[in-house]
Amino acid sequence: MNEFGRLWNGIGRIARTRYPRFIFGLSLPRDEIPVFTYHDVEADSFGRDLEFLRDNGYRTLGLDEYLAIRRGRHRHDGRSVLLTFDDARKSFHSVALPLLRSFDLRAVLFAPTHWMDGCGRGADDLFMTWPQLAECVASGRVDVESHAHRHALVAVSSQLVDFASAAALQRFDIYDWPMRHTLRGDVLGRPPPGTPIYRSQPLLSATTRFLENEALTAACQAFVQRNGGEAFFAQRNWRAALLSEFRAQARRLPGIQMSAAEIRKLVASEFELTRAAFHTHLGYVPRTLAYPWMLGSRLSQELARHHGFEALFGVALDFRAERRADAPLPVYARFKCDWLTFLPGRARSSVFAAIGHKVRGFAGAQHLAH
Repeated sequence: MNEFGRLWNGIGRIARTRYPRFIFGLSLPRDEIPVFTYHDVEADSFGRDLEFLRDNGYRTLGLDEYLAIRRGRHRHDGRSVLLTFDDARKSFHSVALPLLRSFDLRAVLFAPTHWMDGCGRGADDLFMTWPQLAECVASGRVDVESHAHRHALVAVSSQLVDFASAAALQRFDIYDWPMRHTLRGDVLGRPPPGTPIYRSQPLLSATTRFLENEALTAACQAFVQRNGGEAFFAQRNWRAALLSEFRAQARRLPGIQMSAAEIRKLVASEFELTRAAFHTHLGYVPRTLAYPWMLGSRLSQELARHHGFEALFGVALDFRAERRADAPLPVYARFKCDWLTFLPGRARSSVFAAIGHKVRGFAGAQHLAH
């Protein structure tokens, strides 16, 4: 997918997103508890957010209190927010946790359990460890819950999107690379240069999965190595040359589609594996799950309920799902942390100042494969 395609997808997501009325300078309804989501954090910007909450009398809730209020079992009194963090990046332990302690605030951390052991190519310096997660639990101010197991994309068709080039490997995050099918099992992380990238969706949202041919992948990778390795991508026609090799090999090395039963088993394993990892390392099983990227498929929601989850968290795209009475589990949507300082209070931000920044970020925030 080219830059224009990613920009168009970004604009589409922005158009489907529900924006809170408070970002337009309006008041916050008395019964609303905004939920904000962070990923990597920096001390200066996160510290300013916490100062804003403190100076304007906002209280941060723990997960139990938030759920009790949303279920009508607890009265909501005063200004409150729920701060959530996805991915369990190292910056949560080194930056966010000390600041939460300093300001005497609460938060929820959603951890993708596969990555907590340093699994995956190039992941060793990105994520927290299980002992660090245990420290968060012991602090009494962080609820650690599940962000699924693999936090993976999967190829859903044989449509080629691009190849893993030197520039793309530098630009895109580790999660932007789809899980790769091999005879030895699925592989996560950044792929070797030359790897074909197919149209993909989040694993928990996908209803199909295309299993690429491992020999075709190896042929493309070998073609890059024979033609200079990383220097191959400095050639003006590198993509056309690699595409020609891909097409020549693909005729005799086709992939296959995973069966519906196999898809169900794969999706179920996300919930089974994350619960098992929590039980082994933290001594309890998670009750809630924050979906990576967006709310998952109906199948994944039903399987989440089957495996003992009580509630699901999505993103701002998912506010429509939050209102569905027939959803398998309660769904709570979240706003990006960018909007926190738009809450009513002294020194609140202006939406007009943020528009330019948002527009410039449309294309850069889009994923390579979906």
